[in-house]
Amino acid sequence: MLSVHVVREGGHRYYVDDLVPGRAEGSLVAGEEPGVWAGDGAAVLGLRGTVEADRFAAVLAGRRPATGEQLRSRRAERTVAGYDLTFGAPKSVSLLHLLAPREIATEVGSGHRIAVGEAVGYLSRAAVGVRRVRAGRVALVPSTGMVAGQFLHRTSRALDPHLHTHLVVGNVAQGVDGTWSAIDSRRLFAHVQAAQGIYHASLRLELGTRLGVDWEVRGSGLGDVVGVDPHLRRLFSQRTAAMDEYELRRPGPSPAAARSRGAFLATRPDKDRSRTVETLRAEWRQRAAGFGFDLGDLTRVVGHRRAPRGAAAVDIGRLRAVLDGPGRHRRSVGPHDLVAAVAVASVGGATADTVERVAAQIADAAGRPTSALRPAGPAGPTGGPNRSGPVPEPRWRSADVVRAVERDPGAVLAPVDRLAGTAIGRPARGRRADGPEAAVGYRAPVREPPQLGR
Repeated sequence: MLSVHVVREGGHRYYVDDLVPGRAEGSLVAGEEPGVWAGDGAAVLGLRGTVEADRFAAVLAGRRPATGEQLRSRRAERTVAGYDLTFGAPKSVSLLHLLAPREIATEVGSGHRIAVGEAVGYLSRAAVGVRRVRAGRVALVPSTGMVAGQFLHRTSRALDPHLHTHLVVGNVAQGVDGTWSAIDSRRLFAHVQAAQGIYHASLRLELGTRLGVDWEVRGSGLGDVVGVDPHLRRLFSQRTAAMDEYELRRPGPSPAAARSRGAFLATRPDKDRSRTVETLRAEWRQRAAGFGFDLGDLTRVVGHRRAPRGAAAVDIGRLRAVLDGPGRHRRSVGPHDLVAAVAVASVGGATADTVERVAAQIADAAGRPTSALRPAGPAGPTGGPNRSGPVPEPRWRSADVVRAVERDPGAVLAPVDRLAGTAIGRPARGRRADGPEAAVGYRAPVREPPQLGR
């Protein structure tokens, strides 16, 4: 899933000073890795390669690292320094990455990197902008891109296998007008669900192609790899178990959400920085064996996939349920809502390009937008409504969108058919210096999955 937390000044130390020791340089499997700069805005500031503590601190303080020039205004001591968007892999994926044979683990790590890169690319294109106020009127201005540090971690605070990437977006961006300022947080938060959907859709496509795995996809668009025992997933989900126990033991009625923020904070341990991933892996194997699990069974996930390799089907029924299902609290949808819905409905996986093209096709089929304003701002950092003003964007009635899809699903979903054969192997939009596996938009060549455990 994708979680978002506000980062304050000084918060850079968690990401750059506290790596778990024992990291194997250049490895895709063991340990945590140094951060790398991400986003076109970082390149504008001359930030490339490994994230260094002093430069990262300057970005979070809203300063140009090279000169110390202040790039955004400081309104208070607790000014938001950045936003931590954490892309967490499903538990089954984390277990495959850290406990399966290396051939599988390496492919899983590469798939996660690509999926994060797809989501980062979407956020850079759609979600990072700035606001300008002229004559009392607010204008939303595109930016040259995000300034972010990207940090890959492989353990949870409970020291369970947990593959996740922190994308720490600095609260600073350069508008296309050339002026630097704070980013428009309303726009960023509005696109969080779409970015989450793209990450998971891309992850499904990557692992389906690389390993031939199949997926159990829930209505939320989240899911797990078929063949990884649910009880094994639960065994390595100590944080979830602790939060559930906290909720059961606390007096009074249970909160509306399954796990409240209070449970999250009350059960959140400090991360033990003295442990290496290699010693943890030995303990993980011992724990699994103690409960009767044979980790060799993880190789059996390979080759489960039933859909043709490269196919990118959108489930019409799932798409309808997301757009206009029971309990839906909005009567209209915007472009990012359509992107999120298409990503959830792409049960076999899809690239960001495919998802965005299908969403645009649906918007065209739905006709003229019914409104250009969103009545209520998206949720703010604390989870409550953002009341600082509406976010201008085209809006369509959910019923009109659903009718457009049902009227001619073949025409609406045509981009899926056209791109199904090219979703794998398309040219990369950008590459990092440390190898093709980490390149944004990189696609591994189509090949047979590893023959393991057959």
